[in-house]
Amino acid sequence: MDQEIIRRRYKAVSIAAFVIATALLVMRIVSYYVQIALIDSEMDEAWLNLLLDAIFTVPVQVFILLLFPLFYFRKVEGGFPGVCEMSNYRKTDYRICLIAVLLGLLAPLVSVGVSLAWQIILIILGYTPSSADTVLPGSFNAAYFILSIFLTAVLPAVCEEFVNRGGLLTAMSKTHGKVKTIVLVGIAFGLFHQYIMQSAYTAVFGAVLAFITLQSGSVYPAMIIHFMNNAFSVYMESAEYYGWAVGGNFYNALNDVLTGNFAVAAAMYAVVLAAFFGLLVWIWRISKKSNRVTSINCCVAYKPTKKEKAFYIGAIVMTVISTFITYLFNVV
Repeated sequence: MDQEIIRRRYKAVSIAAFVIATALLVMRIVSYYVQIALIDSEMDEAWLNLLLDAIFTVPVQVFILLLFPLFYFRKVEGGFPGVCEMSNYRKTDYRICLIAVLLGLLAPLVSVGVSLAWQIILIILGYTPSSADTVLPGSFNAAYFILSIFLTAVLPAVCEEFVNRGGLLTAMSKTHGKVKTIVLVGIAFGLFHQYIMQSAYTAVFGAVLAFITLQSGSVYPAMIIHFMNNAFSVYMESAEYYGWAVGGNFYNALNDVLTGNFAVAAAMYAVVLAAFFGLLVWIWRISKKSNRVTSINCCVAYKPTKKEKAFYIGAIVMTVISTFITYLFNVV
């Protein structure tokens, strides 16, 4: 790829990252004051929580993570076809997409271990995790459930992947080696959530999605996994709350087993991890053999100048500070 194209894309992604990091921080502050303003509302608590979620999520996902970079990259690339190519919107082997569905179902189980380990580390460092009971409508409401899926699974899968495993990964893949690209994209994904409790498992999750995107040459598998992971979490939350036969009772029984016997829990988690990594290896093998896959080649084809790195470094510093502040708020 021409060095001028790589330079142009890196600069565009760097500026976009800084704008997005700033906008995310502003939106968190705004949503905090909106929450305070509505705290005495007579609206049903479950619907109020969903409204507050929408007030934050829709502007962030649609305008900050999708429309802003979409039209900015369009200007840089000279049209939408260039944006699609830059964002890795291309076909891949259908088998990888099917495997992505399975990975999306296993991902929440894998994240439990990562989250638990990270929580233990934070507690050792004086952090007190905040807990809140799940609040849903008294009886199952289909509209509420669909809106929750839309806000929690559909929008993040489309908008966050467009930025992270799209433009950011493309820029990093031509300025760093493969391992460094995967690590950097993962860390950025974790930090951009700007919440200390989420930073570890989202970083690991982001790194896995980066690997899959590089191997498959397409952002679609990452979108599928992201959607399945988040939708599964929403479903299981409702299943547990309402005691559904498919999910709820199983979840409660599984929770009793895991919390009552560490050896059994460790063995089950090892099986889940083995299955998860086995599927990743399967994707890797398909990407090597299938003529329907054009993997993304990582190479240091261009070294950005300090000036070109400035905005990206600024974005990372800003997200590190905002994430650290969420740690300080809960220190004993």
